[in-house]
Amino acid sequence: MALKRKSTASASVSSTSDSKKVKVDFFAPRNAPQAISKPGEAVASFYFEAKKVSDIRVVAWNVNGIMSVNEKILKKYLEVEDPTILILTETKYSKGKPDILCLKTRFKYQYWGVDPRPGHAGTAVLSKYKPLNVSIGLPSWDESSGRYVELEFAEVFLIGTYAPNSGENFKTMDLKRKWSTALSKRLSELEVMKPVIWGGDFNCIMSKKDIDSTAQRFWNLMSGLSEEEREQFTDIIQRKDLEKPQFVDVWRKLHPNEEDYTHFSDKFGGWRLDSFMLSEMLLERTTCCEIRHELKDLKLSDHWPVTLDIALTLSAN
Repeated sequence: MALKRKSTASASVSSTSDSKKVKVDFFAPRNAPQAISKPGEAVASFYFEAKKVSDIRVVAWNVNGIMSVNEKILKKYLEVEDPTILILTETKYSKGKPDILCLKTRFKYQYWGVDPRPGHAGTAVLSKYKPLNVSIGLPSWDESSGRYVELEFAEVFLIGTYAPNSGENFKTMDLKRKWSTALSKRLSELEVMKPVIWGGDFNCIMSKKDIDSTAQRFWNLMSGLSEEEREQFTDIIQRKDLEKPQFVDVWRKLHPNEEDYTHFSDKFGGWRLDSFMLSEMLLERTTCCEIRHELKDLKLSDHWPVTLDIALTLSAN
């Protein structure tokens, strides 16, 4: 979901007692927290559990414009998170690869799907390991270069997508129908060959558990919340000839009763738009899937990341 936002927040906080700005390290280890200088305010720090040696960590994040993300904070986040693969959606980058040092140094293999229109769409998959094959753009859908990136590894296909929005008053619903049909066809083709990890911003809410009370006022009334979009998404994740879903929303599977969100706006509330869908056979390999709501208040984006730890080997060796 694309929303305008203010410039990124500073990494410093003004004291109420003097005019100096005190630097706050949001990424300090848990045993060395940094306090915010406002009297009575809670300590601002967080910590991410390291992945297991046998796991890879995949992160999906709608950055709402990669060039507007504070690079210094992005660098610190990546140092703490240490993703093996980073899926970026709504990059809004239209030419080649952005010159962002912390991305270039951490990810040797980068694949940027760009929309030629500046400020539109954009999907990238960045990896520490070289894939066997790469496809940018969804087959049989002509407008998908900025919305679909596919990497093939020895054990799995990994896909990053930024689904189209059905628009105000659903004016682009036909576009989304064509996208859903083409994506369903492609995922079914891939899963015949090997299991699939599919992550990104799906621009569809499947259940009222995935939105807060503010957003529930718009149920069936706006893009991402319509019955038709839920039906389209169901057709993608569940083949009609199978009783069980072809793909499983791994965050919801591991957190069946939790209410948490990956996107927020003052007007439309909290939505869980970003997640990972896995071939069912990969569930037993999954260690965890978490929403990094710790990044919400940093204002890097109007979305925050989702992480997936899963036992896989990507190296060709």
